[in-house]
Amino acid sequence: MLKCTGTGDLVVSSYGAIQAIDLAPGQSYTVDTGHMVGWNEGVSYEVKKVGNWKSTMLGGEGLVVNLTGPGRVYIQTRSPENFVDWLVPELPTQRS
Repeated sequence: MLKCTGTGDLVVSSYGAIQAIDLAPGQSYTVDTGHMVGWNEGVSYEVKKVGNWKSTMLGGEGLVVNLTGPGRVYIQTRSPENFVDWLVPELPTQRS
C-alpha cells in the first residue's frame, strides 16, 4: 500500500475504469482484493479469506477486503488477471 497526502492532483492507473463508491458511516462494502485501487483515510478495512486455504494458496484466489465507511473507495472494473486474459489473445504471434 502507498499512502498519499497533500494538495494537488494524484495520477493513478488501473486495469479498466475506476469507479468511486461513497460509503455512509458504518456502511460496508466487500470487494475482491484484485479490484482495489484506493480509499479515503476515514475508511476502515479488513482482508478476509473466502473459501479454504488450499484454494487460496494454490489458486491465488479467495481474498476479499471488507471496507467500512464513512468515506470514498475506488475500485477498478477489471482485475490484473482479467486484463492479461483479455490481452494475451490480442498479441501478435510469431510465424513459422
